[in-house]
Amino acid sequence: MSSGKSNSVETPAGDGNGKFLCLTICGYKKAGMSEEAYRHHMTQVSAPMTKDLMVKYGIVRWTQVHNQSATRAMMSQLYDPQMAKLADFDCFSQVVFKRLEDYKTFKQDPEYKRRLMGDHEKFADTKKSMMTIGWIEQFIDGNMIVDGLEDPTEAMPGLQSLALITGSFLAGAMASLSLVAVPVFLDTNKTADQLYIQWARMYHHGHLLLPALAVATLLLYGHIGLVKRRVGRRYWRPWLVAGLVTVLMVPFTWVVMTPTNNTLFRLETEAQAGSGLLASSSGGLDEARALVRTWSLMHLARTMSPLVGAVLGALATVNRFQF
Repeated sequence: MSSGKSNSVETPAGDGNGKFLCLTICGYKKAGMSEEAYRHHMTQVSAPMTKDLMVKYGIVRWTQVHNQSATRAMMSQLYDPQMAKLADFDCFSQVVFKRLEDYKTFKQDPEYKRRLMGDHEKFADTKKSMMTIGWIEQFIDGNMIVDGLEDPTEAMPGLQSLALITGSFLAGAMASLSLVAVPVFLDTNKTADQLYIQWARMYHHGHLLLPALAVATLLLYGHIGLVKRRVGRRYWRPWLVAGLVTVLMVPFTWVVMTPTNNTLFRLETEAQAGSGLLASSSGGLDEARALVRTWSLMHLARTMSPLVGAVLGALATVNRFQF
């Protein structure tokens, strides 16, 4: 057996994967500092400088437990023969992560070295404070019996991919109407009536699928954003924006396209009531083609809504769209 030290960390035997590590820092305040000043610096000065950097490197949870004189006094009501010794630490700071490498890279970031290392000396007795690290075993959460600590963002990569796929498919399907279907109609139809009828059937089948797909994409983006917000991720808003941009196609339709849609539907109704599909009683072919081209251009503009939504979702996925 080798006596050398290993840098690897193994999951407890028989437990398998999926455990979370918790770094617990048992801290003491700097000599001469009041309890309130210590707490204020940790929560209002140090924490705001630290949170974003932790999120950047995948830290799952960070909590501080401040043990002030008022809360220590409560222990007098809890003492028993088995719990009778009071710990004198001023704070327990606990950082939860899935991989040791996550915390190591967090500490190696230049911003950590520039901002946080020096800040620690302003409020903490770094020579006296102690720390340890261990695997988390959780049994109750939210007043419910649970089996371990659940990572609420574990399914996020799959949901993010699904949202991007649905949004991209929506944009592609919509664009194909203006770029493929309408040009075919304009090239092959020899009467205005037939053109109006084919446009109406295309609109009907598109209406069955595309709005539902837009709503599904919005719900996916919204769910991702709200989960990220619930677990304390700062950059959750871009996902909601991507979803809202996707469904901007709906008000665009109501405000911009409704008059043209109504005209085309009226002409299609007249064509259906005419003397056969080859009749031209609904107007000249040139006028029909001009009207359908106008609709096609507006529809192509409407396609920018899910397309831009998909681009924003992709940028949010790779942390290039943050606010």
